[in-house]
Amino acid sequence: MVWPRQIGNQCLLMLGLGALIGWCAPAAAAWLQPLATAFLQASQIVVMPYLITELVVGFGGLSQQALRLLLRGGAVVLLGLWLLASLLVIGLPGVLPPLETSSFFDPGQFQRTEPTDLLRTYLPDNIFTALAGDNFPAVVLFASVLGILLQGLEGREVLLPVLETLQRLFGRLNRLVFRSAPWGILALSAQSFSRFPNDQLPQLQALIVLCLIAFVVLSLLLAGLLLGLTGLQPAGLWRILRGPLALTASSANLVIALPMLVTNLRQELEAREDGERTDGKEGANEDLAPLLSLGYCLPTLGQVAALILVPFAAWSVDRPMGSGAIVRMLITAIPTSMAGLKAVFRSELQRQGLPLALQQLVYLNGEWLYRFEKVLALEGLVVLGVLVHQHGAGKLRWRPLWLLGSAATALAVLLAGAAAGRAAIASSLQGSYRNDRILMGLEPLFSSPRPVLLATAPAPAPVSLAAIRRRGVLRVGVRSDGLPWAYHNREGRLVGYDIDLLSALARHLSLRLELVEAPLEELEQLLDVQRLDLAVGGIQSAPNRAVRHRLTHGYQSVHLALVVPDKGVATVQNLPDRPLSRPLRIALSDPQIIDADLRQRMASELGGTGAPVPLEIVPLASRREFFSAPAHGGFDALLTTAEGGAAWAILHPQTSLLTLFGDRLAGELVFLVAGDDPLLLTYLDTWLVREQARGTMKDLFRHWVLVEPVREGSPSRPR
Repeated sequence: MVWPRQIGNQCLLMLGLGALIGWCAPAAAAWLQPLATAFLQASQIVVMPYLITELVVGFGGLSQQALRLLLRGGAVVLLGLWLLASLLVIGLPGVLPPLETSSFFDPGQFQRTEPTDLLRTYLPDNIFTALAGDNFPAVVLFASVLGILLQGLEGREVLLPVLETLQRLFGRLNRLVFRSAPWGILALSAQSFSRFPNDQLPQLQALIVLCLIAFVVLSLLLAGLLLGLTGLQPAGLWRILRGPLALTASSANLVIALPMLVTNLRQELEAREDGERTDGKEGANEDLAPLLSLGYCLPTLGQVAALILVPFAAWSVDRPMGSGAIVRMLITAIPTSMAGLKAVFRSELQRQGLPLALQQLVYLNGEWLYRFEKVLALEGLVVLGVLVHQHGAGKLRWRPLWLLGSAATALAVLLAGAAAGRAAIASSLQGSYRNDRILMGLEPLFSSPRPVLLATAPAPAPVSLAAIRRRGVLRVGVRSDGLPWAYHNREGRLVGYDIDLLSALARHLSLRLELVEAPLEELEQLLDVQRLDLAVGGIQSAPNRAVRHRLTHGYQSVHLALVVPDKGVATVQNLPDRPLSRPLRIALSDPQIIDADLRQRMASELGGTGAPVPLEIVPLASRREFFSAPAHGGFDALLTTAEGGAAWAILHPQTSLLTLFGDRLAGELVFLVAGDDPLLLTYLDTWLVREQARGTMKDLFRHWVLVEPVREGSPSRPR
């Protein structure tokens, strides 16, 4: 293989090679992790001092007239880029066909992104803290202000040569680091492709289609603008883009590619001008670093285009947004997009009344979504730099064939891509919702004798550890609405987290396991008369319950949450801003977990910083009543656990799980124990503690709640 001489071609070659390694041999990609880390760290070290000197010298060397021209031209180009991206964000969701879906529980639903303080972002307490924390906006603002102030400073002619020397010094340091860019790209791309969620590709197809259409259309339009207004040739445009493009795509980090982009732009523009000043204009090529740095700190083309994630999220829960709603979303989201995709996405979910659990879309799609954003931002900065520079140099040209050709091609791609994309998505969605079938198809995690399911409860019998061992049978009541802790799979077999846990307990005691399925209230009555030894099925610890029965130590943490009909999500989620004129009607199948203190905390949590929300708690015999009643029986929500509520929403995709309480209202699942034998309770507590230490509960949680594969070598797997 002939090694390319130009670093841009080397970067592209290594990008492809790294992708091949990550895709075909993901285990081998782990060996490249130190190289990727070293390259990223070195790049971060050199980029800040390089850009500071570029900004100070760039702004400080401009005249007032050139500065005004630079800012005016940049504002016009940025607004035009935002408009192009916004039009696609408004129009492309029309490609999406109708959809019904729900997702498995994800602990990330409890993560709360702190609101971004833009004032502190741009004006931190200490500029050195901003440097250490890679606070790019604050550093750029600080250096830009220094450069602008330098213009009016007496004796700047003496200071500028010193700063220019520093600029060249840091430029040499930066070039030294970027000689290793191809190898860094190899390691980064291998890491990225090795982590690509292939198993989730069908679910991500619709978003990938939208982003792919947006990327191709915007790229065609931007290329047409550059070729049609500047006289730049396609080969020259490719020379500008190839190195930074490979670096940005592999690392999802545009900051470290900015120095290379500035260098490429200068080289290409100087080559076109034959190294001469253009028509006597000041600052030829020296305005590029300040301009691109400022452009990066403001909302970029990629950040605006990535807002398509908001209407996609609405569609993904079968609540598509109209064009007017998307326009209003863009008005609020574009100014705050500088805070980052995670922050603005969460803010817009709240504003649009969408389930905050949809934040997981960012995590599931992060590997390629950030690259989509950064690569489009890179293209937008190229357009910004070239157009503003050429305008200031008096070199703008009108080449209508390029403009019309690119616009016609982009329109054709948009129409064809929209039609083909909608057809492909609609075809893939037919029978694509599989989460309910996955949940109902789960088999026991542990290989144990199949429990005996009794039609009626057995006769009363003494309950003690010795009595249970003598009879050789463990009699357990199972809550009939205990999904996913206990439920019937599609084969009719009683399965679940608690069933597996009980099977392990019976195997340890060498007992036969007999199960009786009934509502929770009936199970408690059977415990009272000792017709059962234990009761399980996602039963939460509660003081009122402990007065009546013995409870084991908690073996699984859970968190209160609400399951809400899709049509009522906005009402429940936006109670702090739009209070109801009536109490919120909440159904509950386990009234014993509610006391005055918990009711007050729930009311306060739902009210946010405003007044507590009045609550009407309505007891149900079973959770199934909430889902079987027409239009959910007039209830606003079902109070359950987040871990269990996700499974109910899976089976009823017209509902959504809302984790509005976060992890602040937590509880523990317990076994209810009949009788008063302290040895039995001590034995159960000790056994549960040991199984927790061995990782049994973690494996059960992954299998039944997260619905993830459990590693074969897990120490809790029976051998």
